[in-house]
Order: sequence, then structure tokens, then C-alpha cells
Amino acid sequence: MRLTAVVWIVLAGGIAALLSACSSAGSQLAQAPSGSPSHQHASSRPSGKSHPRARPSSTSAAALPSASAAGNSWSGQFTGYGSSSWQSSWGFVAQGSYGQAQLAEQPDPSAPGNGSVLRVQYGQGSSANSCDNCPNPGGGQFYTDFAQMGRSDLANASVLYLRYYVKFQKGFDFSRGGKLPGLYGGLVGQESGGHHGQAFSTRYMWRDHPVSGSLSNCSAALPCGEVYLYSPQIGGGYGTNLGGTWNWQADGRWHMIEQEVNRATGTITVWYDGARVLTAPGAVGGISGIPFSGVFFSTFFGGHDASWGPSKNEYAYFADFAVSTSYIGS
Repeated sequence: MRLTAVVWIVLAGGIAALLSACSSAGSQLAQAPSGSPSHQHASSRPSGKSHPRARPSSTSAAALPSASAAGNSWSGQFTGYGSSSWQSSWGFVAQGSYGQAQLAEQPDPSAPGNGSVLRVQYGQGSSANSCDNCPNPGGGQFYTDFAQMGRSDLANASVLYLRYYVKFQKGFDFSRGGKLPGLYGGLVGQESGGHHGQAFSTRYMWRDHPVSGSLSNCSAALPCGEVYLYSPQIGGGYGTNLGGTWNWQADGRWHMIEQEVNRATGTITVWYDGARVLTAPGAVGGISGIPFSGVFFSTFFGGHDASWGPSKNEYAYFADFAVSTSYIGS
């Protein structure tokens, strides 16, 4: 009996010690710091490709809608620019195009997208293709066609977004003003250039002077931004200026510009580097029955005479075009 009692006492003591050790270990695990290797592994993320591009200092939730993966979309890069495969992927339209000698593909590892950019040369004193007193050619233009891409979903959408990146080198002479790409709808030749029909276009402009709705600090070094609008309701003459609250930056960095065009309401909205800088309700009327046609890649100084041209040869760079039925962003 004495031996049995001793055995039971020893066994009981061992079990108690084991339970105590387990309890202590569990307590230490529960109190493990968040910086422990297991936590660090769970929260680690691979870093993405870095681009020297500008970011807004702050934007409100109302200014920046959420990007949605659900929207129908298209992406356009400049690899193989001008080749048959590139023309097919962009739905390139030869009608109305010009200045191909001033447009050239270049690699740029800093660029958004796949690192292939389109460099545009603007010759000293150059202006629009119609200029008859310009000493040099400059800029260029082409149209894309959603139908040729097989993208009737984009053509028939009520709302489309166009986003791309643009870079101007430091010291860029913006002179009096110039054009930048936007969306268009209707037939080529009826959407711009003083020729109005059942068509519209929403290119951008830079200007060295204010227009209605724009900022007031405009100059050839820091021009003000606007949408240069054509629509069936404008009538004869040239486009309408929709001034926004941004300046085009010549700082050698990539800047993101995005526009939303609502055919049903006629509202145009613009974001520059993610900050909303223009909202123009009902600005483009009479287009609810005109499908979107595509991207209107159009960039030049002017205007239509040499007074609009830069004081020296200038270059701008374009990258990573995208079109979607929902906000795109970066």
C-alpha cells in the first residue's frame, strides 16, 4: 500500500507540472508581438514597379471614385507603333491622320504600362497641319475605331472613361496653347476643325491665358488646362472651352489625366493625377444617340498659324492609354 501511494503521488505531480508548462507556453504564444516572423510573413507584399510620376497631395472620397474591375475595358500600348499588329489592336483609322514623321515609339523604363512610349516632336514655330506660314511641321494625329477593334460594347456604352499618361520635359515652351488627345464620337471629319455634324470630341488644351472656369495663373511655362469641346449643339465655328482647375506640369514626370464622358447626361468630368479638376454637367448636348467612336489622338500647337508655335523644337511623351466603362485611375 505504501508503494502504491508513492507511485500515485509521483504521477500526480508529473501531470501537474506538464499542465503548468503547457499553460505557460500557450500564454507566451497568445502574447507574441506583431513583429514576430510569423506576423511579418503574413503581412508582407511584393513591391510593384516604381514610376517617377506625380501623385495628388490629397483627394476627397467624392473627388476620386473607386476603380472597378467589373467595367468593360481596353488598354493601348505603343510597342510596335505603326505596325499592322499595332494598328489592329488600336483600331487605327488612316482617314484624318497626319504627322507620322513626328511620332516615334521609344523605350522608357520609367513609363507606366509596359515601358513603351510615343514621343511627339513639335517643330520650332509649328502649329496645326493647316498652317500655311509655319517654318516647321509639328505634332500629329490619328483616330481609333472601336468597331474595327470588335468592341461594340465600348461604342454603345452610355459612359466611357479615357485615361493616359503624359510627360513634358522641364523648360517645355507651351507658347500660346495646344491640343492633347481625348474621346470622340460620330464620323471622322465632323468632330473638330470647325466642321460640325452629328459628332463630338473631348480633346484637352493647354493655354497661356485663363478661360471661363480655369485657374488664373496661366503662362507659357505653366499653362492652364481645359477640355476643348465639339458637339452638334455648338453650331458653326470652333470649339467650346471648358476650363478646369489644373495646370499642365513641365517637370519631367509622368502625369495621369482621365476624363469621363456621359452621353446620356452630357456631363464631362476630368481628373488630373487622381484629383477631380473639372465637372461640367450637361456640357456636351445632343450626343445621346451618337455612339462613341474611339480615341482621338490629336496633339499640336494651335491654333492655325506660326504665332502659336514653340520657340524651339519641343517633345512630349505619351504612355499607357486605357478606355473603360468604369473609372480607371492608376
